[in-house]
Amino acid sequence: MRYGLPYKGSKNAIAEWIVEQLPEGEVLVDLFCGGGAVTHAAMLSRKWKRFIMNDIDGRLPILFRDCAYGKYTTKTHPEWIDRKTFNERKADDAYIALVWSFGNNGKDYLYAADIEKYKHAYHILVFENNPDPLKKIGIELKMSSKSDVYGRYLDYNQQIKKIFQQTKFHEHELENYERLQTLERLESLYRLQSLQSLQSDYRTVQIPDNAVIYCDIPYKSTNCGKYDGFNHDDFYEWAEKQENIFISEYSMPEQFIDVASIEKTVLSAANGTGSKVTERLFTNQRTYDRYGGKCVNKQLTFF
Repeated sequence: MRYGLPYKGSKNAIAEWIVEQLPEGEVLVDLFCGGGAVTHAAMLSRKWKRFIMNDIDGRLPILFRDCAYGKYTTKTHPEWIDRKTFNERKADDAYIALVWSFGNNGKDYLYAADIEKYKHAYHILVFENNPDPLKKIGIELKMSSKSDVYGRYLDYNQQIKKIFQQTKFHEHELENYERLQTLERLESLYRLQSLQSLQSDYRTVQIPDNAVIYCDIPYKSTNCGKYDGFNHDDFYEWAEKQENIFISEYSMPEQFIDVASIEKTVLSAANGTGSKVTERLFTNQRTYDRYGGKCVNKQLTFF
């Protein structure tokens, strides 16, 4: 299962684990929602009745909501986005910025210049079932009999693997299709649950009484990306005063309590190798005391 939008720094891999640790309640506030992986997993869990997702990049919660309405599918967005279009529209179009960027970083075009023409030809092959562009660059395939995009993708992928044992042409095949598939999985969630999307500084969000607050803050001493300049000391001061707050981080100051942890593998963009890191979930003293010193993952309910 893939949760949320394709997004650099997504909590997709551990979204279910995070949701399992958090207590049930009326409202879940995903205060730094990013691609919305935790909100997505939380909605499917039905542990909360209402959801507030906020991000300083207001395009993200709006895109999440649009996906829940079924706006982005392989049928509604079969178009190819070239490098020029990407650079012209990435600042204003969250779909283009996320789906058509390398590593979902929202900044750099998805494909390197030397393989872009091959990727474009493959896109036309799968979405339009038209092998002519590939034929023009010396690659001939048998036309697929499949009527759907996914079926053609599998069909042509098998043919290509038989032709090429090692090639950049089918490395990370059709990323834009796979990402659209991820967006399609969000469809109908909005109709199932009550969702409010915001674009605000975390300190200005009006948090309902007894809400459960989840914060996936930019990790200290890492590349904060769009959160560059984030003041961690200000956040710590604010977080100490909150009720029912839980924070994802690798480490936090001693006044915060580590209540759950999980090991995961992080791939290096430089060499493709993986390294183990420990993701931790922290809370403040007042929230910890509310549990009587018991761990969050005991699945207690606040209300």
